[in-house]
Amino acid sequence: MFFTSCKSLPQNTTTTIKRYAVGQGGGFTGAYTEYSFSDDGKVYKRDFNYERDVFVKQLSEADLKYFSNQIIELGLATFELNAPGNMSKYFEIRDGETSQNKIVWGANNYNPPQKIVDFHQELYKKLSALE
Repeated sequence: MFFTSCKSLPQNTTTTIKRYAVGQGGGFTGAYTEYSFSDDGKVYKRDFNYERDVFVKQLSEADLKYFSNQIIELGLATFELNAPGNMSKYFEIRDGETSQNKIVWGANNYNPPQKIVDFHQELYKKLSALE
C-alpha cells in the first residue's frame, strides 16, 4: 500500500481578477461615471468617493462572451490613445487595481475610430442598464 501526501497552497496566495472598465465624465463638475465587468461576468459601478467598486449584477453568459470577444477583436488591450478633453470617455483594462491599458478621448480635434466609439456606447449602455 502506498500513501501520498497532498500539499496545501500557501495561505497568502492571491489571484488578481482582470477587469474591463468603461467610463465617461469631466466638464464643470469633473465627475465621472464608470462601470466595469470582470472575467467571471460580475458587473461593478465605481464609487470614486471611497475608491471602490460596488457589485451591481451578473452579466449573462452570452453578453460576457460577446463583450470579451469585442475587446479582443478591437485590440483594446494594445490600442494606444490618450486625447482627453473637457468631457472624456475611456476604456481601461485592469489586472486587479493595476491598469494594463487605458484609452481616453474627448479632445475636439481628435476623433477615435468609429468602431471604438460605437463599442463604448454599447458597453456603457448595457452595463449602466443593469444597475
